[in-house]
Amino acid sequence: MKQKKIFLILSAVWLLLFPVLTLKGEGKLSGLMFADYYYVLKNHDAAVKDNNGFWFRRIYFTYDGVLTEKIAMRFRLEMNSPGDFKTSTTLIPFVKDAYLSTRIGKQTLMLGLIATPLYDNLDDYWGYRAMEKTPIDLFKFGNSREFGMGLKGALAAKGKLTYTVVAGNGAGLKSETDHGKAIYGRLNFQPSPALFFELYADYTNLGGGSSVNIMQAFAGVKGQWGRCGINYGVRNAKQADVSSDMKFVSVFGVVRLSPKMELIARYDRLLDPNPNGGKIDYIPMASNAKANVVLAGLGWSVNENVRIIPNIKYVFYDAPETGDKPQADFYTYLTLYFKF
Repeated sequence: MKQKKIFLILSAVWLLLFPVLTLKGEGKLSGLMFADYYYVLKNHDAAVKDNNGFWFRRIYFTYDGVLTEKIAMRFRLEMNSPGDFKTSTTLIPFVKDAYLSTRIGKQTLMLGLIATPLYDNLDDYWGYRAMEKTPIDLFKFGNSREFGMGLKGALAAKGKLTYTVVAGNGAGLKSETDHGKAIYGRLNFQPSPALFFELYADYTNLGGGSSVNIMQAFAGVKGQWGRCGINYGVRNAKQADVSSDMKFVSVFGVVRLSPKMELIARYDRLLDPNPNGGKIDYIPMASNAKANVVLAGLGWSVNENVRIIPNIKYVFYDAPETGDKPQADFYTYLTLYFKF
C-alpha cells in the first residue's frame, strides 16, 4: 500500500511538471542519490553490532522553474532509508523545498519552505556530504529548512562579502505549533580564491520561556593541492531557568592525489554530551558522554556525475560523569554518489 502511495505521489508530480517542461521549454529537473553498503564492526549498542546492508541515505528529486522574467521557483522531494537500525519501511518522500524567489537589484528574496544558512555553504566547501554531514548538522544542532522568508546577496564589490538572513516559524519542516519565531543570519568573507571565512548565528523563541541560540565560525584554505578547514560551533538551549550548552570543534583535510582521486580525513570533537546522540541517523551515538568522531576515506570521481567513496567512521567516547564508558563505534562504508 505504501509503495502504491509513493508511486501515485511521484506520478502526480510528474503530471504537474510535464506540461511546463514540454510546452514552455523552461525549467530543469535534477536529482542526486547517496547509497551505501555498510557494516558495523563495533558499537556501544550491542543490538547494532554486526548490522550490515544496503540503504539510501538521501534521494533528491528537484524541479527548478522560471515563472516570469523576475520570479523563479523550486520544488524538491527527499526520500531516505531509516537510519536507526530498528525501523523497516519503504522510502517515503516528503517536501524539502517549496519556494518562490525573485531578484531585487543584487539581492535575492525567497518566500516559502527554504534553506536556512546553517550549513549549505559548508556542505559545498567540505565537498563530501555523500560521505557524512558537516558537524553542526551531524550533531543535530539546528534546522536545515524553515518556512518563512529570506534575503541574500553581496555587501561589497566583487562579491567578497556576502550575507544571508532568514526569518520564519522556527519549526523546520514541520508546522508551527507555538507563538515563537526564529531569525537566522550569516556572513561570508572570501578575500581571495584561497581563503574562505564564515560567521553564523541564529535565535529561536520556542515559547513558554524556552529558546535556542546557535553560533558557528569556520575558516578554510584551498589550492591545487586540495583544501582544509576548521569549524567551531555552540548551541545554547534555555528552558525556563535552566540553561545547557553543547559545543564542538572540527578539522578536516581533503588532499588531491590525482585528477580523479582525493584523500579525505576529518576529526570532530563534541565537547559536551549530546542528549540527542541516539537519534543521529546512520551512526547513532551514546548520549551520556563526550564523543570523538574520526572519518577517513578515498574519493574516486568516475566522472563529474558519479563518485565512489570507500570510507570508515570511528567514534570513541570520554568517560561519562556517571556510569560506564561507552564502547567505541566502528563503521565501514562503500558509498556511491551520483547526480543527474
